[in-house]
Order: sequence, then C-alpha cells, then structure tokens
Amino acid sequence: MGKITQLLPYWFLLFTIGFGWFVLAPLVPALGKVLGVSLSSILLLVSAYGYTMVVLGLLAGWISAKFTVKSALYSAAIISVIGLIGRALSPNYAAFLITGIIAAIAYPLAMAPVGSVSESIFKERAHTVIGVSVGLLFLGMAFGAFFGPGLFGAIGLSGTLWFTVALGIIAALWIGFGIKGYPTFYKGKSLKGSFKPGMIKNWYVGLSISAISVMFGGIASTVLLLHKLSVASALEYGGLLGGLAFLGSALGAIILPPIFEQYKQFRLGLVSTGVLMFFMTALMALGLAYSANILLIAAGFFLFGFFGNAYWSMAMTSTTNYVSDPAQAGFATSMYSVFTNLGVAFIPVFLGTYFGSLSMIAIGVTAVLALEFVAMLLSVTLKTSRPQEKAEKAASRKKAAKKKG
Repeated sequence: MGKITQLLPYWFLLFTIGFGWFVLAPLVPALGKVLGVSLSSILLLVSAYGYTMVVLGLLAGWISAKFTVKSALYSAAIISVIGLIGRALSPNYAAFLITGIIAAIAYPLAMAPVGSVSESIFKERAHTVIGVSVGLLFLGMAFGAFFGPGLFGAIGLSGTLWFTVALGIIAALWIGFGIKGYPTFYKGKSLKGSFKPGMIKNWYVGLSISAISVMFGGIASTVLLLHKLSVASALEYGGLLGGLAFLGSALGAIILPPIFEQYKQFRLGLVSTGVLMFFMTALMALGLAYSANILLIAAGFFLFGFFGNAYWSMAMTSTTNYVSDPAQAGFATSMYSVFTNLGVAFIPVFLGTYFGSLSMIAIGVTAVLALEFVAMLLSVTLKTSRPQEKAEKAASRKKAAKKKG
C-alpha cells in the first residue's frame, strides 16, 4: 500500500485537471453568452488542452528526464492553479482564452511523463499505474461533463469556475507535501535511443482510438438531428453520450489493465481489448448512423470507451518496453501522448464532415471501421516485455533445467 499511497497526490492532480477541462463542455452556451463570442470560439477553449499536449508534450517528457518527474508535477500543479484563478477572474474572451491555455499547460506536464512515474515508483505494476492514471484523468472529465450543469444551476458560472480553483489548490498542496519521496536516481540521464521505430504501431493505436472517441462525442447531437429528434433532445442525448464515453473510458483504464497485469497476461490483454474495441466501435458507429435507439447507442458509446481506453492505456504502457530507464520511459509516453493528440487535432476535422448528411454517412462509418480494424490487428504486434526481461527468463529456465538434470 505504501507505493499506492505515494501515487495518490499525482492521481488527484490528474482528476482535477480532467474536471477543470471538461466542466467547460456543458457550459459552452453560457460561456458564449457571457463572453459574447461564437460557438467555435468557445469550443477552442475546450480544444486548447489537446493542442497544448501536441506542443508541449515532448517538453514535459524532457523536463521529467533532466530535472526529475517531481519538477514536472510541481510545475503542473502551480501552473494549473494560476491558470484556473485567471480563468475565474477573466473579464473578457481574450483573457479567458489566455488563462485557459495557461491552465491547459498542466495537462501535458502531468500526463505526458506518466511513464517516469510508473517506472520510478512501481515498475513491476506499470500497467496498473498508467491505467489508473489515465482512468482518473478521464473520470475527472466525466465528472466535469456530468456535474457541470448542476454546479452552474446551483452556484452560477463564476461559482463553478471558482470551484475548479478550489480543487486545483487542494491538488497543488497535496502535490507539494506528497511527492517529496519520489525517486531522483535517473536525473540527467541521456534520452538518446528513446525513440524506436516499433513505437509507431503504438502511436497508431493511440491516435485512432482517441480521434474516434473525440469525434463521436462531437458529432453525436448532429447525427441524432438527422434522425429527426428535436434540437433539445439531440443536445441532451449528445451530452449524455459524451459523458458515458468518458465514464466508460475511466472505468476501462482503471479496471482492465490491472487485472491483466495481476495474472501476467499482457498479450491476452492487448488482443482481447483490441478485438472488443473494434466490435464496440461497430456497435457505436452503426447504431448512431442507422438507428435512433438511444439505449443501443448509449451502450455502444460506454463500451467503446471501456474497452477502447483500456487498449489505449495498455498500448501506452507498451511503449516503455522499448526503453531501459524511467527517464526514457517518461519520454516514450510523452511521444505517445503527442502523437495521440495529433490524431485528435486532425482526424475528426476531416472525417467528421461525412456524418453531416445521411447520403455521406456510409463513407464515414466505413472509414471509422477501417481505422479501428487496423488498430485491432496491431494488438498482436505490440511489445509486451523488454529484451533484458526475456534474457533473464531464458537464463532462469536454463538454471532450472540444469538443477533437474
């Protein structure tokens, strides 16, 4: 339990980042009215977190390698509070955007070097650490999406923004006192050799799952309108579907990777979650495109999130099998995070347009299934151990054979 206790302040920080990020999603209309700007301008506030990962993810990995992961986490906690306070005090859109981007910088600083956290603190349970870390970020996003409207109704827009500040301050204080014991033995290690060509397979898996998840959260209401639902119903169900996908993502990453790690079934975990991810993609895409059955569509969104994010998390952990120490592991997961968010930035923009009319929707569904089919096939090729671990196992088997002989 000692190692788990060490991780609690880090996990709470990730939860607050996710909450502060996606509490904005259901408040988009209110923000637009208060700040007097268009829908696209408000959506940029939500997208800023993904863009900061693309721009700063590798820097976060470098900081954790050169100055230890504690430096990255202290910076993330402080910057988060500064940005959230600025956001709550912002008098206009320009100020809100700038301070929102500052708050968003905490996301890559905290999440990108998760490999360093897992390798330096709990190396033998890397899948568990990364899975729970990813899961709690998504749980924060789900809570923000679900409880944002309730907070807005109870304490207004200003009160909701200050509530995120309060969470951020608690997280910063806990980080300040709670991570002093994090290891520093890898400080200043060289990052040479951190990239291996095999990682590209992992990046494809990550970007395809993330991009499709984000895209379907954004197009759900639009497609429901094509099925002749009222505007109010389409918007309500669209928000619900997005929240269910985040909740499924959180639970899948928290539950499944630790189970497969407990029984040392890494390959089974990758393949089974990859296969189930593909079938849940089909349920979600076909259900949304050709049905107005909300229960069926909701099941697709939740289950895609559950199995998809479990696969995403295990694919992320797999990148650490290409490197040899915590510094390089943090940089490996940083590269994975950056390329994942590149997919989020570009794929929905081009592919999402096919879901705007019933005449084009078949093309969109086919493209989505093709993307995820390839991701499923790659599950049998992702790395599940390091070369030195294989050598150690072979040596132990030889010793055991000699003793028997």
